[in-house]
Amino acid sequence: MKAAILVITGLFLVGTAAAGVSDFDNAPFAPGFYLQGYPAYSTATKIYNADGEAQDMGDTWSAINFSLRPTYCGMLNQNRWQVSAAVPFTSNTPAGGDAESGIGDVQLSATYWILDDHRQGNFFSFWLWSDLPTGDDEKGLGTGQLNLRPGLAYTMERFPYQVQASAYYNLRMKDSDEVKPGDEIWGNFAFGYGVNENTAIGLDAETGWGQDLKLNSTTVPDTKQQWFRVGPSFEYQINPNVGLKLKGLYNVMGTNSPQSIDIWARVNWGL
Repeated sequence: MKAAILVITGLFLVGTAAAGVSDFDNAPFAPGFYLQGYPAYSTATKIYNADGEAQDMGDTWSAINFSLRPTYCGMLNQNRWQVSAAVPFTSNTPAGGDAESGIGDVQLSATYWILDDHRQGNFFSFWLWSDLPTGDDEKGLGTGQLNLRPGLAYTMERFPYQVQASAYYNLRMKDSDEVKPGDEIWGNFAFGYGVNENTAIGLDAETGWGQDLKLNSTTVPDTKQQWFRVGPSFEYQINPNVGLKLKGLYNVMGTNSPQSIDIWARVNWGL
């Protein structure tokens, strides 16, 4: 049973860290190739228990991640579509343990903008993400299972304002240890204000609600994972081909998730 508890705790940390470094921005790019880089850092000394109370881990947990995401955006029937693959390099240091480093779970995505109205600044899109179990889950570098995540997203751009919202259903499969993490609903909301044509400040919020996980097809009670992260963001268009976004998030409430601070950045190159 102790081994099972360790597996479950590891899934909480790795799964939440993966959500914490995801890119929820959903405004379409101009057709062409892009390369995006994502440095991210997460840390926590406390974890929310099943009752939502913050408890000490006994030491500091931290994770450093850098992902490269080649992306192509094209046109179909006057509407844009996009495919991408994010390859992460991860260093995970569990509370009281030694750091482990290596390739994390690769993320694939495909997108189609059902509404692509550049003149009015309205964009509505369908997304499909897939997380491949390429990271070593025994070292805390991956979840050890396949995830499929369909979702819908909306963006309104009317300078100086931008509003983004999205919702995803994260379908999680069994891993090799017969652990079936609970499926989750992810939500995101972001508000941005353009200080000028190249600079914007904003507020991002990300949340998730999960079901109880199953071990050997048996439901493990009080394992629902929830989180609510909120924090500021900053965007700057360095030149027409290079853009930068920074954001910092703090998990203000949840269950079975770390009371984490997440620092995240995205550098976007148009090729």
